[in-house]
Amino acid sequence: MMQLTLKSVLLVLLFFLISWNQAEAQKIYLDSLKRLLAQKDVSKTEQVNVLCKLAKANFEQHLPLSFAQANRALRIGQTLPDGQGKAMAYATLIHLYVWKKDLKNAYASRDSAMYYARKTKDRVTIGFVWFRNGWLDLVNDENDQSAMKLLKAIDFFKGQNAQDYESTAYHYLASIYSYGNNPSRQKKYADLCYQTALGSQQIDQLNNAYFTIGQTYFDRFKIDTKKRQLLDSAILIYKKSLLLSKKQEGRLVLRSNTAAIALNTANAYFQYFPGAYRDSAEKYLDLAIKIATKTNLQEVLLNCYGLRSEYALRDGRYEEAEKILLNGLSKTDGVVSMPVTKARIYQGLANIAEKRGDQKQALDYLKQYFEYYKKAFNEEKINSITRVEAQYQSAKKEQEIAYLQQEATFTKKRNTFYVVLGIMGIAVLLFLLQSYNFKLKASIRKQELIDKEKTAAELRAQLKEAEAMQLQTEQVLLKERQERLQKELLAGNLQIEEKNELLQLLSGKVDPDSHLSVDEQIKRILNQQKKMDKDFEIHKTDFFETNPAFFERLQQQANQSLTRLDLKYCAYMLMGLSNKEVSARLGIEPKSVRMSRYRIKQKLGLGKEDDLNLFLQHQS
Repeated sequence: MMQLTLKSVLLVLLFFLISWNQAEAQKIYLDSLKRLLAQKDVSKTEQVNVLCKLAKANFEQHLPLSFAQANRALRIGQTLPDGQGKAMAYATLIHLYVWKKDLKNAYASRDSAMYYARKTKDRVTIGFVWFRNGWLDLVNDENDQSAMKLLKAIDFFKGQNAQDYESTAYHYLASIYSYGNNPSRQKKYADLCYQTALGSQQIDQLNNAYFTIGQTYFDRFKIDTKKRQLLDSAILIYKKSLLLSKKQEGRLVLRSNTAAIALNTANAYFQYFPGAYRDSAEKYLDLAIKIATKTNLQEVLLNCYGLRSEYALRDGRYEEAEKILLNGLSKTDGVVSMPVTKARIYQGLANIAEKRGDQKQALDYLKQYFEYYKKAFNEEKINSITRVEAQYQSAKKEQEIAYLQQEATFTKKRNTFYVVLGIMGIAVLLFLLQSYNFKLKASIRKQELIDKEKTAAELRAQLKEAEAMQLQTEQVLLKERQERLQKELLAGNLQIEEKNELLQLLSGKVDPDSHLSVDEQIKRILNQQKKMDKDFEIHKTDFFETNPAFFERLQQQANQSLTRLDLKYCAYMLMGLSNKEVSARLGIEPKSVRMSRYRIKQKLGLGKEDDLNLFLQHQS
């Protein structure tokens, strides 16, 4: 259900209070715009906007003045550097030409507005052009295109403090889906129309929003007339709008909505309420007639007389019904064409005359009916032709503009290409000159470098030859040193063995006269010998550290599978120690040494017949 929430009602009441308290301090809308326009420090862009607002405010009562103001805005806009002013002025002229029923110029103004809208970045102006573009489609019953353009306009209005334009756009979107076409969408856009109208704080927008919401309730009621609460809601909203128009009459610009609301309210009482409510209907008919007469709303005025005639017809007062319709025709005759409305009026007069039994008068009225119907048909045909021709010319202009834009783009690209080509030619000439100069200098430097490189190559060759000789000499010296150390170590091994044998012989030759016991003398001798052996081991380790390649080659041969104990066995064997001597040094059985030799041969990949000692000597 579309309902005005308590918060919204409070906002409206607050808005009324503020406006009412400030009514004396504020000028009437038109006067305030004129005063603003008269100020010397107003920019030209603001002048255009004010003149367009004045043109919109005056079109109902003084259309020529509106055209003069819009054309003045256009002249000022032509002095501005961008397209903002011209786009706004042409978009305003769309509305005025439609009101004048000049579709050809309306479409021409639309094309101009769209052209200049492309030359500005002002989002409100662009949105206003799209808004009028969509409104023009709506006038010509092109609802799908109209909805698309109105939504696009709203996208431009978002965040630009243009809630007044947004609210009006939502109003037209709701009207597209009215009369039962799509009630849910009609309700959606009516709600948005009301919300943005509150944000705009403008009486016209709020009045328009009430009209939109009321029409939504009324359309939904006509779908299901059993839901009387919808009709009550519609009439309640209509009355709120009429009350607002009365209280804020000095600030209300457009009176057409108020007249339409009053007529709708009277029509609702006529169609859906008993005859006892006729006074209410007459009250709103009088209000609609008053506004329509004052603002020259001929269509509304004729419909008011038609509705009043229906009341007389319902009561059987045929002559009064006929008199009312003729009175309505007399008040509108010669002012505006309105062939369709007049055709309906004469059709109604023919029905009244027929009910009175005056067949001759009924026939005369029918002739008038057919005359105006034919006129309406011809007018619609002319309008259709004009509309199609205007649309064709519009499409043609758009194609011409697109072609000119493409041609301008091509010319710009071609000129850019020529400029780039010229720059490239100059750059190539400069490059060739620079290249020749560089090559000349490079050839001189190249020859100098060749001479330097030749000298350097000779020096490098001599240096390499000296380094090779030095390396060869160092290798020979290193090999001799290794061999000498190996021999010294082997000789030392023999010396140690001899000492051990000597110690064993001397172990029995202790001094019995010594103050030490025999065991203590033997232990002292053995400790001295062990210390000598330890020193020997240190010298032996130094030897193998100076020849690490021996162990590396062994590990490579064994695929890195030799343990530290295996390497120790290999060192003893390289020193020429027998299995017994190795077992004595390591404190193990000779059998264990033989097993270790066998295992080492397997790791080294040697066969049973291969001599391990000989292999180790070859690796040293």
